[in-house]
Amino acid sequence: MNAVLQSLTALARFTTDPYRTMDRLYERNGPVSWVGAGPVRFALLLGPEATEFVIGNSELFSWRRAFAALEPLAGPGALVVNDGPRHRRLRRLVRPAFTADRLAGCADATRRHVAAVIDTWRPGDVVEVYGRLRSALRDATAECLFGPGALRRADGLNAHLQAIHEAIDAGPLVRSLQGRGLPSWRRALAARAVIRQWVAEESVRGRSGPDVLSALLDSRADGGLTQDEVCDQLVSFWAAGAETTAATVAWALHCALSDRAVWDGIVGEASAGDDPPYLDQVVRETLRLYPATAVAQRVAATGFAFAGHRFPAGTTLLFSPYHTHRIKALWTDALRFDPGRWDRARPRRHEYLPFGGGPHRCVGAGLATAMVKAALAEVARSADPWLVSRDATPTGLVGMRPKHGLTLLVRDVVRTGGVAR
Repeated sequence: MNAVLQSLTALARFTTDPYRTMDRLYERNGPVSWVGAGPVRFALLLGPEATEFVIGNSELFSWRRAFAALEPLAGPGALVVNDGPRHRRLRRLVRPAFTADRLAGCADATRRHVAAVIDTWRPGDVVEVYGRLRSALRDATAECLFGPGALRRADGLNAHLQAIHEAIDAGPLVRSLQGRGLPSWRRALAARAVIRQWVAEESVRGRSGPDVLSALLDSRADGGLTQDEVCDQLVSFWAAGAETTAATVAWALHCALSDRAVWDGIVGEASAGDDPPYLDQVVRETLRLYPATAVAQRVAATGFAFAGHRFPAGTTLLFSPYHTHRIKALWTDALRFDPGRWDRARPRRHEYLPFGGGPHRCVGAGLATAMVKAALAEVARSADPWLVSRDATPTGLVGMRPKHGLTLLVRDVVRTGGVAR
């Protein structure tokens, strides 16, 4: 098989089954594989050495060029499509919005919205919970970002959020075609316009509260974010954040309920105080096997060499925290879900990257983790679920989620009362 045909075959396999394809390519080629041809050609950098190189040499890569195709969705002021001085400025202005008190408030909102879902369950019900929890976490995220009163005004926006997430989650082949008028891309752009208009209306309301929007608006008084930049941050936080959080909760439930000893450990801590240690280990281990960012993209800002390969400026590269987190040389019994490994695990920064790494590590990582813990604790406190389907097939590269959902048998429910809608 010649090199071009081999690269095209790898692209077809990566598009349909990226996870197993990465394993095969790493075994065959080592840290560098070339995938695709022409405008849809990229380098796949895999393994700890490749990940360390990418994370440790951020000056070689352009984040903005890597995500230029998403700018019409995210907005030119979003963190995800910026690098260099503007990215540093935006990150400096956004980070103060995610204070410990604000994260605690978001955890409380998450508990209430998840409790409202559980209050609809009855003993003996067989429920597909991923979709329901995703909706609850979208609402909880809206409350965190815009305040509790915003929920009534946000009714009906879930479908628009879904359209945006599907476009963001597209693989490199589909993403390369998005600007050419694909129906899914047009739907996402229309959805983004609706949501951005809603966010703009929220931004002009007189407000001072515990929500993220209030904090971002406060920064404007000191020459901080512009109105457009505020809107761009919030659209991207809302569209992407709730999806990855819901996916992590689903994976955590799947993994914990597959081993009743793990689930019983969570139940035993469910009524404990802040940050119970075993729950923290469960979430860390879930993010090891199912990181929020399964595959990350970069574009070479300048030419460089790595592992005997030359990468000209403009080369698109993909690397995979998902793959790195499952390498047997780095992790004992790497494919086993073992929260107890975090009693001793001290991975280096390039070995554990559930929210990316380097200067572009997800600014909302703390918020996402707090919401995942709150959701899991609420389910453990209020219900006795059992896993019906053990299918753990993943899908999606951003917010990797169970392909066939998550189905549970509800054995018992403790009524706690959720949020009033």
